[in-house]
Amino acid sequence: MDTTTVVLLIIFVFTFIPLLLAEFARRDSVPELEDFFLQGRKMPLVMVFFTVYATWVSSFAFMGSTAAFYADGPLYMTCFAWNALFAFLYMWLGRRLWFLGKTRGYLTPADFFDDVFHSDALNLVVTLILTVFTLPYLMIQLYAGAYIIEAASGAIIPWRTAGLVFYLVIIIYLWAGGIRAIALTDVFYGLLIFITMLASGFILIEKTGGINSTFAYIAENYPNDVILGSGFSENSPWAWLCMFIVIPLGALMGPPMWIRAYAVKEEKIFKAMPMLLVAATIMYLGPLLAAAAAKVLHPGLEETDKLMPYMLMNHVPIIISTILLCGIAAAALSTANSQIHSLAALYTVDVHKRYMGKEIQERQLVSISKYAIVILAAFAYVLMLRNPGMIIDIGTLGMGGTAQVIVPTLAALFWERSNSTAMVAGLLSGITLLCFLSFACHIFVPYAGVFALLVNALVFVGLSLVLPSDPRAGVIIAAHKESFNCRHQLEGKDG
Repeated sequence: MDTTTVVLLIIFVFTFIPLLLAEFARRDSVPELEDFFLQGRKMPLVMVFFTVYATWVSSFAFMGSTAAFYADGPLYMTCFAWNALFAFLYMWLGRRLWFLGKTRGYLTPADFFDDVFHSDALNLVVTLILTVFTLPYLMIQLYAGAYIIEAASGAIIPWRTAGLVFYLVIIIYLWAGGIRAIALTDVFYGLLIFITMLASGFILIEKTGGINSTFAYIAENYPNDVILGSGFSENSPWAWLCMFIVIPLGALMGPPMWIRAYAVKEEKIFKAMPMLLVAATIMYLGPLLAAAAAKVLHPGLEETDKLMPYMLMNHVPIIISTILLCGIAAAALSTANSQIHSLAALYTVDVHKRYMGKEIQERQLVSISKYAIVILAAFAYVLMLRNPGMIIDIGTLGMGGTAQVIVPTLAALFWERSNSTAMVAGLLSGITLLCFLSFACHIFVPYAGVFALLVNALVFVGLSLVLPSDPRAGVIIAAHKESFNCRHQLEGKDG
């Protein structure tokens, strides 16, 4: 069997394993929205960890991080800190959303806000923000995965064809098993991501003489790549802090993570997640080492988004590099499948059911969800064909947008003076400023994201203090807090 055949066989196996797993998921599926979107709220720890991990680790984390390490030196090392913040927030905030979702029957983020405020305007703004800022992030996942397969196959499979195949495969296994199929697939993807992410770095760093000699060379010849800059540059402590804030908040508020919080089987799973997610952060050694090796072997590269596949294809034997490239594609596809699934949930529950079919039967809504997946995936594929820009820039912008939802979320959980009109004004102010600073002023996106968050919070708090508080919201928020706190006091006595 020649090398080309082996390479194509590896790609074939990687591409179609999710279809096999989807058959297992299909056997347990029932035609109910809660099953299709939340696995009946019975997702066990192993599935929760891998689907959260694989959704969190995207092409942004694999290809984007390597490009960032190569171009900006230590700036992206804040990823080790923001992973810890994400892990803590997923436990602290996620278990509250899980508790309320289970007791109140939430399926989407807008369900949560609607239950507290009964505000169509707030529901619509939240759904629009989460949809609009998830789409560009979804687009770069499909493009990254498709490009990787083109590189691995030696251009035998063009990236447009690879993207179309991924589009069809994702549709098939989502149609068959919903989130259950995603969770099973993410166990496969997650293991592959973790192993290949680390292996890529350690294999490539050996090509430049090992870790000590490589970083000694960089410190001597590229001193700016081992220190942070000053002021408000794109490689300064302020940039580090802004990325630390924007990235985990944006990921946590993205619709896939809301759904993963609602789907958890039992609360103790949230207590185990921080340890597992923080331990998995060791994966970032891979991109760091790969970028360091690239700095020695190929200084001055401009198309840094494609740095990792370029290094693997040029410095690693073809069979091994194909397996490693499949790991990069897994990082992209494991995020893309969750985003398509969650966007279908937003459309089905927050738009179709709420405004067009309140009396529609459950089985019909599941069918509508599946057709929404087809249409959303097709739309993402068309966007992908436009060949997006820098993965790190688009990814950060997407997270900067979804991060704005943290303000009304925290307020709806903890502040009884919350006002839905103030929330809408804050969100619109934050999103407007984010877009203006990013597109018109070309300000570094993490800075724009933090400025937008501050304006969002200030507008919300200011108007909430001026406008009359929503009596219904105050009662429900107080009841939520009392119910949640009583539950934990009882658990403490039982323990």
